[in-house]
Amino acid sequence: MNRKPLRSYDIRERNEKLVLSLISGKNSLSQSEVVAITGLKAPTVFRIFSNLEDKQYIEPCDSAKDLPEKKGRKPAYYCIRSDAHYAIGLDFWNRSASVVITNFRRQPIYENIINFPAEVDAAYVLNRLRTLIRSSLHASGIPPEKLLGIGIGSPGVVDLKRGVVLYYPRIRGMVGFPIREKLERSFGVPVHLHNNSAVIALSEYRYGKAQNCHSLLLLLLRAGLGGSYIQDGKLFVAQDQTALEIGHMQVGSGEKPCWCGERGCLETELSEDSLLAELAAVSSVRELSDLTETLIDGNAGVQAILEEKGKLLSCAIRNLYMLLRPQAFLIVTRSRPLSDFLAARAEETLLRLKVADEQVKVKVNVLADEYNPIIAGRGATDLVFDHFFQTKHGS
Repeated sequence: MNRKPLRSYDIRERNEKLVLSLISGKNSLSQSEVVAITGLKAPTVFRIFSNLEDKQYIEPCDSAKDLPEKKGRKPAYYCIRSDAHYAIGLDFWNRSASVVITNFRRQPIYENIINFPAEVDAAYVLNRLRTLIRSSLHASGIPPEKLLGIGIGSPGVVDLKRGVVLYYPRIRGMVGFPIREKLERSFGVPVHLHNNSAVIALSEYRYGKAQNCHSLLLLLLRAGLGGSYIQDGKLFVAQDQTALEIGHMQVGSGEKPCWCGERGCLETELSEDSLLAELAAVSSVRELSDLTETLIDGNAGVQAILEEKGKLLSCAIRNLYMLLRPQAFLIVTRSRPLSDFLAARAEETLLRLKVADEQVKVKVNVLADEYNPIIAGRGATDLVFDHFFQTKHGS
């Protein structure tokens, strides 16, 4: 690919973004530490710090680091100014939407959740998202001019480059839906789009259960079964579109028809609606919130159904492990007991692969969590910040 030569302005901007990103990632840094990390010359780093402070991106702060005693003046440390910018993160599906606002230090300062009625269409959801954004701006009191952008975790198959929801059958009319364009027109700021399993994976990788894992494969069980793979901080995509449509893996000999036109897809057995329909036939469970550890242990019918679902999901996880070899899996549902149950069954399956694991000294963690829309929203705000901190290269 041909690249345009970098102009001096581009180089300055790239170096500023590099230093700003380092300070953001380390919480606090001194100029001498930036010189050591980047290899930039001390006068250049001094100028960058001065420019960033003039733009009110950074400010002097105390360091919590344990430093060896040295003679002479102590280094001055700088932190990101929390009020320099803000980002809005949305996560939605056919039943609800959530919003989170984070400051420039990526700390949540506002959150809200709304529910949708049954059988919504794309126009309705778009209007509700607009209202949710406006109300969050008003309630949080952040200056509109400091809004850096909006990040969205969307259900369905997403075209990342065009900002389009290609297909989500559970919201009528959400086919080739240009959600980025519509929201950018409404609010005049950049909008960044990804799949909602991806923003959850990003948030869990950076702030949650998977912080110490270099690679993570997340499985999200809600209306369907989605997945996202993240390695060394980067989300896996294919041809600018979201990938890992795990729910449409054909596992076992199932014959239930799927909305994709095939039969036997995993999500025909492992989605909230299909699971609840089976559980309701043998127990008092009508919503996932009704599913408790006591009920799982004490009801033979519930136990049998979940064992069968655990086997199906474990089979898929085994195949995914052999393909991608993630360091950790994270199973997320809207019921913590269900997440724990499925994770335990998957862990038992992966333990049977221990011979291969011992040879390459790999330990696979199977983690479980309850779906938290605020975690998803925080991951969506990171789409905004990640884009902002990217250094530009000639194209």
